[in-house]
Amino acid sequence: MGFLNRLKKVFSSKQEEVEPEAVEFHDPHEERLTEAFVQRQQSVIDDAMNELESNVEKVKGEPIPTAAPAYDTGEVEVLDLLSVDEKPEDYSDLNIVEHQSVEEMGDHLESATLVGDLPEEIEF
Repeated sequence: MGFLNRLKKVFSSKQEEVEPEAVEFHDPHEERLTEAFVQRQQSVIDDAMNELESNVEKVKGEPIPTAAPAYDTGEVEVLDLLSVDEKPEDYSDLNIVEHQSVEEMGDHLESATLVGDLPEEIEF
């Protein structure tokens, strides 16, 4: 078979396909970008080190205490919680506002506008 294959190669007009070699892409800006990245990183590191090495301490102000709501009992002892002699307080009714009529609430919806696709105007 070897002789026949060589004879076919000699008389055949078909050229063997040669695979093109893959050319590796080289970014012309890679070196400049790498250098800029290193400079930015070094600048961040230098700033952090300067901040850590500085003798000036930043003083944070004390937080402003907020007023406790009416249902906050403050400090409680464990024995007070376990006491069965006292009736526990019910805080469910605190900060509830009851209105006797709608008129005392006012006309707060009078100037309200409706946004959207409505076929006709709606009045309150």
